[in-house]
Amino acid sequence: MDETTGIDLPGEAIGFLPTPDEKEERTGEIWRIGDTYNVSIGQGDFAVTPMRLITAISAIANSGVAYIPHIKEIPERQVLLDISDMASALAEVRHGMMDAVEKDYGTANLLKTIPMVIGAKTGSAQVADNTKTNAIVTAYASRDMNSLPEIAILVIVEDAREGSLNTVPIAKDVLQWYYDERVNIQSDEEGKEEE
Repeated sequence: MDETTGIDLPGEAIGFLPTPDEKEERTGEIWRIGDTYNVSIGQGDFAVTPMRLITAISAIANSGVAYIPHIKEIPERQVLLDISDMASALAEVRHGMMDAVEKDYGTANLLKTIPMVIGAKTGSAQVADNTKTNAIVTAYASRDMNSLPEIAILVIVEDAREGSLNTVPIAKDVLQWYYDERVNIQSDEEGKEEE
């Protein structure tokens, strides 16, 4: 989290992933179990940029591999992150992200009506010395259970409360558009070619 993604835009910021040694050196205090809890849910001293977060979500969706993001098409993808050795844990995370969409009590259940396999995670990020909260949802989608995800999105609404109330409707519009204008049209064209 404390490295850039290498995206082809100038001035990319980095996040911050605290460690026990770093905390002790910086504050003079030992790492406590509460620090582990805070970092594991993205709280406390942990900080991540939206670009790094969507790259991590891409790795989860893609069985552990994320590529350097680019604004324009490039001939050969370059691996940024490979945590495929954590495949079984990542499968559990994907299962939980799909439950957030498929289960009636899921925080991203509004996405369930889109005819794709979607995993999502809602959340909130405290900013400005914890005086404001930004609502967030990340999501990925594939055509079916046997297809690799082909789109990943991250929606942020600044100075809002919950991700599920503020960002999921926006994510729904984006993913519905993607289905209507990319997946459905491509399926229709492929069907015509087979005739």
